Amino acid sequence: MNLLFLGIFFIKMSNLDLQNNILNILILFGGLQGLILSTVVLFYPDRDKASNNLLAIFIFTAVILLLAPILQIQLGWKYVWIFHCTKFITISSLYLYIRSLSEEVSLKRTLKHFSFAFAYIPIALHYVKYIQDKYQVTYEYAGGQDTYDQVLSFTNLIYIVFYVFLYFKAYRQHKARVQQNFSSEQKLGINWIKQLIFGFLGTVIISYTLLAYVLAYPDFSTKGCLLNMVALTIFLYFVTIKGKISPEIYKLRKIVTETSEADAQTLKEASKNDPNGEQKSINPQLMSIAEKVKETMKDEEFFRNENVSIKELSETIGFQSYLVSQAINSVMGKTFFELINEERVNVAKRLLTDEKYDHLSLVGIGFESGFNSKTTFNTTFKKHTGMTPSEYKKSKQLV
Repeated sequence: MNLLFLGIFFIKMSNLDLQNNILNILILFGGLQGLILSTVVLFYPDRDKASNNLLAIFIFTAVILLLAPILQIQLGWKYVWIFHCTKFITISSLYLYIRSLSEEVSLKRTLKHFSFAFAYIPIALHYVKYIQDKYQVTYEYAGGQDTYDQVLSFTNLIYIVFYVFLYFKAYRQHKARVQQNFSSEQKLGINWIKQLIFGFLGTVIISYTLLAYVLAYPDFSTKGCLLNMVALTIFLYFVTIKGKISPEIYKLRKIVTETSEADAQTLKEASKNDPNGEQKSINPQLMSIAEKVKETMKDEEFFRNENVSIKELSETIGFQSYLVSQAINSVMGKTFFELINEERVNVAKRLLTDEKYDHLSLVGIGFESGFNSKTTFNTTFKKHTGMTPSEYKKSKQLV
């Protein structure tokens, strides 16, 4: 929420009529709920502490923005810089949380992304002093009277756009890592990340839309503040509840971290053996592992398990996950996700043309093949064959 919006709310709510008193109570109640939500996330459960901390910071700083109108009334306009700086932490902490779902986020990286908020403090303080001196502001300032206001609002927008780009970049990286380590994209944070990104963008769009409306119709500011509060509160509840009832979204980070550490050690050893960094032929060990992977894929019961992961495959053939991953990538030229689903499609093709399975629906064929949803089955099957399952079955019946 930008300064101009807050300024208009501040002036409107300083008129202590019944409507505004009710609004103040609602905002205070919403803020209290938000503080409780952030506390719940922070302390439960312990196994996902790093992600919990970042999600709690996101919720807590968002709550401060939620409480902005009341806090400005109590503290006065000159403390507006608090809200300016807090919003940058809100935006960056969401990005860091997304990253934490598939990798360890160091304190150094966290401070790096939070540094803009702290660097912004002297700018905000200068802004407050400048406005106070120029317009003789003591307690109230509606905003929008000076070019400085527009510059700060534009800066906020640029910052949001930049981090939205980072959000989607982190989403793509997360999806690639899921496909590298799991046979399914379900319940591993992919949809969760999309919901976070679009949910947050939704609150931003609502805020700016209400701002534009309030600028045109100032009398709407009280209702606008309430609507903005409702949208943000709903989003925060969704984030808290979904983040805690879906522990599987944190499953990827452990596997990726272990694999990355092993890869780093392998590269270190390789650099000692080959200081000039010359390209070598594929390691014979990886060739051997790839053969064992192919043998394991002959066992349909293995890859027909909808939740099979590269860790399970590694345990089955007796090699470390990072070596199995390297073998699949370098020798077989595929990701684990592509390998498993290719085998599932082959099974589905056989079942679709086998009269013994005519009693099964297409969805049933998909589940029998190891797919966990109709959408995934149709999409994957068409990607590999160029036809939907129903089209493939009809084409074989005509032969």
